[in-house]
Amino acid sequence: MAEADTVDEAADQAPATKKKRTSAPKRVLRWVLGIVTAILVLVLLVIAFLHTPPGRQFIVDQIAKVAPASGLRVEVGEIDGSVLWSSTLSDVKLYDANDTLFLEIPTVDLNWRPHRWFTSGLDVRHLVLTGGTFYAVPELLPGDPDAPILPDFDIRVDRFVIDDLTVAEGLLGEERVIDFAAEADIRNGRVYLDADGAFGGGDAFAMLVDAQPDGDVFDIDLTWQAPAGGFLATMVGSENDIGISIDGEGSWESWRGEMIAVQGGENGGELADLELFNESGQYRLVGRADPSAWLEGLPQRALGSMVEISASGTLVDSVLRGDFMLNGRGVDLDGSGGIDLANNRFDNLVFAADLLDPALFSPDVALNGARLEGTLDGAFTDITMPHQLTVHQIVAGDIVVSDVRQGGVLTFDGTRAVIPLDAEIGRIVSGNELFDPRLNNGNIGGTLVYAGGSILSDNLDVRFPGLTGRLGLNADLESGLTRVNGPVNIQDLPFDNVGLVDANARIQFRIGGGQDWALRAELDGRVVEVTNSTIANLAGGDIRFDGGLVLGGSIPLSFNDFDVNAPLLTATLDGQVTDAGTSIAGFGRHAEYGEFTVEATLADDGPRAELVFADPLPAAGLSDVRVSLAPSENGFDIQTSGGSLLGAFDGDLELTIADNGDTAIRIRRLDVAQSTVAGTLELVEGGVAGDLDITGGGLDGTIALGLRDGGQGFDIDLEARNAVFDGPTPLSINRGTVDASGLIAEGNTTIEGRANIQGLTYGGIFIGRLAAQAEITNGTGTFDAAIAGRRGTRFELLVNGQMTPDEFAVAVDGSYEGEDISMPRRAVLSRTADGGWELQRSQLSYGDGFIIASGRFGGAEPMQGRFAMDDMPLSILGVAMGDLALNGSISGVVDISTGANGLPVGQARVSIDDLTRSSLLVTSSPLDIALVADLSETLLQTRAVLRDSAGNDGRLQARISGLPQSGALTDRLYAGELFGQFRYVGSAASLWRLAAIDLMDITGDIAVAANMRGSLGEPRVRGSLSGDNLRVRSALTGSDITGMSARGTFTGSRLAITSFAGNAPNGGRVSGSGFIDLSNISAARGPQIDLRIAARDAEILDLENMGATITGPMRIVSNGVGGTIAGRLTATSARWQLGAAEAIAELPSIPVTEINLPADARPTFVDTAPWRFLIDVRAPGGIEVDGLGLDSEWRTENLLIRGTTDDPRLGGSVSIVPRQGFYSFAGTRFEITRGEIDFDRNVPIDPRIDLLAETEVNNLQVQVTVRGNASQPDVAFSSTPALPEEELLARLLFGGSITDLSATDALQLGAAVASLRGGGGSGPINQLRDAVGLDRLRIVPSDPALDRGTAVALGKNFGRRFYVEIITDGAGYNATNAEFRVTSWLNLLATVSTIGRHQAAAEYRRDY
Repeated sequence: MAEADTVDEAADQAPATKKKRTSAPKRVLRWVLGIVTAILVLVLLVIAFLHTPPGRQFIVDQIAKVAPASGLRVEVGEIDGSVLWSSTLSDVKLYDANDTLFLEIPTVDLNWRPHRWFTSGLDVRHLVLTGGTFYAVPELLPGDPDAPILPDFDIRVDRFVIDDLTVAEGLLGEERVIDFAAEADIRNGRVYLDADGAFGGGDAFAMLVDAQPDGDVFDIDLTWQAPAGGFLATMVGSENDIGISIDGEGSWESWRGEMIAVQGGENGGELADLELFNESGQYRLVGRADPSAWLEGLPQRALGSMVEISASGTLVDSVLRGDFMLNGRGVDLDGSGGIDLANNRFDNLVFAADLLDPALFSPDVALNGARLEGTLDGAFTDITMPHQLTVHQIVAGDIVVSDVRQGGVLTFDGTRAVIPLDAEIGRIVSGNELFDPRLNNGNIGGTLVYAGGSILSDNLDVRFPGLTGRLGLNADLESGLTRVNGPVNIQDLPFDNVGLVDANARIQFRIGGGQDWALRAELDGRVVEVTNSTIANLAGGDIRFDGGLVLGGSIPLSFNDFDVNAPLLTATLDGQVTDAGTSIAGFGRHAEYGEFTVEATLADDGPRAELVFADPLPAAGLSDVRVSLAPSENGFDIQTSGGSLLGAFDGDLELTIADNGDTAIRIRRLDVAQSTVAGTLELVEGGVAGDLDITGGGLDGTIALGLRDGGQGFDIDLEARNAVFDGPTPLSINRGTVDASGLIAEGNTTIEGRANIQGLTYGGIFIGRLAAQAEITNGTGTFDAAIAGRRGTRFELLVNGQMTPDEFAVAVDGSYEGEDISMPRRAVLSRTADGGWELQRSQLSYGDGFIIASGRFGGAEPMQGRFAMDDMPLSILGVAMGDLALNGSISGVVDISTGANGLPVGQARVSIDDLTRSSLLVTSSPLDIALVADLSETLLQTRAVLRDSAGNDGRLQARISGLPQSGALTDRLYAGELFGQFRYVGSAASLWRLAAIDLMDITGDIAVAANMRGSLGEPRVRGSLSGDNLRVRSALTGSDITGMSARGTFTGSRLAITSFAGNAPNGGRVSGSGFIDLSNISAARGPQIDLRIAARDAEILDLENMGATITGPMRIVSNGVGGTIAGRLTATSARWQLGAAEAIAELPSIPVTEINLPADARPTFVDTAPWRFLIDVRAPGGIEVDGLGLDSEWRTENLLIRGTTDDPRLGGSVSIVPRQGFYSFAGTRFEITRGEIDFDRNVPIDPRIDLLAETEVNNLQVQVTVRGNASQPDVAFSSTPALPEEELLARLLFGGSITDLSATDALQLGAAVASLRGGGGSGPINQLRDAVGLDRLRIVPSDPALDRGTAVALGKNFGRRFYVEIITDGAGYNATNAEFRVTSWLNLLATVSTIGRHQAAAEYRRDY
């Protein structure tokens, strides 16, 4: 027991700043007693081995193993003597809880009487510690909490001496030697303690306590001087000087003394000034103390720097009984009762505490008028405390809690205090007008636990009217931070303009800790009663919500990820409410208007909002519709924009509300595509009145709204002329009118209208003419329409329909491409009893085929439909999809219905016979296809067999599994897991020509094997392709490669051609590799192509006017719309024929604008782009250029072919091969002795020419020089001997002088000049035409087929109807043409020629 006391005292002396220091004498006494007790324990353990060496060694070993609660450990080197009487311990070492050696003693002499422990307590005659070294202040753990504060046994220590104890230099900064002596006798009603020592360095300690009631003796004297840095100050952990003195006079019957404690020396402060009294065992203490330097945290704030103390009581049998009063800065405490110091118990200790500092527990929380009354009873480790707590007001920021009352019984087990709660709360005010009315007359139940400076609870039961909660609490008294969390339930909470709300919330509440209070909640609730009709209609009534809510002293009311779910509406919102207003942002989906986003604010000047609807009205094609609302001076400004079937729209509107309540919508501007709507609509009682004007974009008209005949009437009058709407699917109307009117009154609706439209284009669909009319009254009426295709096609259709509220009947009759379209059984839709519609068996016939359809949809029954086809021509698809050039017929049955979850299911069994497709050049071979398919909610299975006209077979089988259970069927099929196989052995043309690729044509037999995995959206295709003896032809280049073998593999949608090789017509060789990607093929885009070709002496260009045999690499690349032909080639031979096409006299280029086009003429669309050339050519020799008198061979090292197929360009230069160039002019052959042609690729082909040709005629050396651009060459003649140019030409042409020429010879001379210039210059011709009085004079190029040389044509008009033209080449060819114009569209023609081709004809002209 003594050891426990000593350990406790040592632990108290450790530098723990959070515990109150005991008095220095007492701490030294306990430290000394602890050492004595430890040594005595060692002595007691040697009873079994009293005087034997093994016994002593065993005791030594056991002492080293002893581990008291304080962590003290003792080692003894050797024991001599009797451990039951007198012994000597050698090499004693003491270690603290950190296993640090703090005291080492060479010799300890002990003389004691252990056998008297059981009769008279502790009896030590002497205990002497000789020598030794003190190394450090020990750090020990708290001792046994059940150990008594005062010992309950007798103590006799006649002599305790510490002799020559050395304090290590490292402890005090210098080495010291300490001597200490003490004597204690606590027996037989007497307490006697006398201690004194020499500590050096200014330290002083002396104490005398002598109390003996029977002898009327009572005396206490204490002197304690502990300079900072000294031994005593270090032992108690003080960094300042400390001085304590107790002195008094008197006897047991009456003694009066004083205790003075100062800190910091002469200039320090007073720690305590207490008056001490003893009146025959009635002790009394009165004075003041300053514990602030020895406390921190909550105790320091509670007591402050000046504490008034008053206590009075008795100490009998270790029981202290009396009353006390303590008054500090933050608390006023008084009480009375008893404390049993021997048994560590409270004995009915009654107290009352008033809180003087409202912010004691937290600067953020004020407890005004707080008082705690209680009674402490029981052991220190098992206290029960009945109590009553009242708080007038708890103020935390903007929150005020009033009239709090709590009563119950607190229990304490030494470490934890448990407080059962039964608290009443009068009112809580938070400043939130929504919740405050509910927070009155509340109650909080549950259990609070205080431990480790924190107040905890996990079962707080909170109840207010309409609000309940089950909460947890964590309050850190040190930091002042309090947290509350748990579920809360709210019922019938009224929201203005919304309704009554029930909600469950999981809250997280924080207050204190130097921060503003904050509340976070996760809500889940519903609007049990919607009082706002607009919200009810918009959402559908049953509104449920969940999400997060945040509120605090410096945090505005905010909500995040707030989900709203109602029958018509789902939304996720974020927002907050501040002094400036309310803001909301989020997204959602409405059952009628689709997905949307919203951003809104509500401020003092009114609401502002911006809504964006992704797809609010699919029938109108509305998309990404944005509506912005903002307050204006007279109402609200509305901005709107988005997309529609007609194209993008953008509007500026204003909603005006007058003081008298009149409301109007002013449409300042509403632009739809290229048209504008403007006007003002008045919202009047019973409807809307006003006119809307529509202008621009080819539209002109009005929409008039007004009240008539007791209802809402409307009139529509629109005219279209070249109207264009650039919606997702382009729409255009060449000409048209729409007239409609109607009336909605007293539940009755009357609508009548007519439309007449010409040239209607909708995407790929073109309708030449449409005339329609309808008359409908209350859902009953008729409608008729006449439809015709584009001008020049044979498509017409008549549509007749009748409708009632319960039936809808349609019949059609017409023709397409000479085949009849009819409906032997008209289409009739009848309303069913459950509100759905049933399509009776209806037949549509076309040509020799037909389709029969029936089914039902809507209502309570699942949707179902059946389509039966028999020899239905595929060409019918051209009516709606344009000319796909598909031929063949389809037969079979398709059944569809609705399965689980409303998903479509069905089966198909169809066959396609003689399927072909034609391109501009070729038509594919007929192909027969038989297909079966089965669709369930989760799986699509299909199988198909193909057979071409030669009897070759192919097959396709595919499975798409794992279909999603929601979404459109196409999206589901693209998302499913694909597995498929395709096998085909047969004609390549059958498959290739189905793609209608005009770039090239492939014929011959191929074998294809492909496996497909992945999904339709991201297919992974693996397979192979092989073919031998294939033939590849291209109309673009005239190529014809035969005997081609090809090998390839499929990867994804790409056909990788690993190798191909074939023979050119001249025996050359072509080989290469590349790929063809079939993804993204559409009507406007072909396949992607990348072919790398190596040619070896191969003729790959063979057109009528040009050809080439080349060696070198080439590459053909296409993105599906145009492409590039690139190469770096060496031409071993090439040809270029000039003047291959018929030339006419040069005419000026005149821009032409066609007017008065028929409205039903379909515009021409070009879906391809021109191909680009990127070819470098080297031709050392062999480019043959013929025509227009040339017979030559040229060479080049750097000819660049650039530009496009529409605008080819050449760069580089070519030069004549010496002695390989001749030019024939007027029957005279010239040798080209110098020839250079330079091309500029930056401009259209118009090379710069530098030619010199020479000949000898009639003893004349003639030279012809041609310089300049080919379009305007500068031609000069010279001779030796020199002659004028006109004379020289006359001699060349006619062998005589110019003065001898006839008129015909002069014409031939003009023809020669024109021939020389290639027809390029018409100036001399026009001058000659004017000189001789002709209406037309032109040069006609030679034509070997007619045996005609270069000729001249002379034309003359006789009046306005008759024209005659004579053509002659001056070498025997003559022809006469005559034309008589009967009308503007009918001409009579006649021709007479010298070669016997006489003819007469009638010419009919019609502009389409």
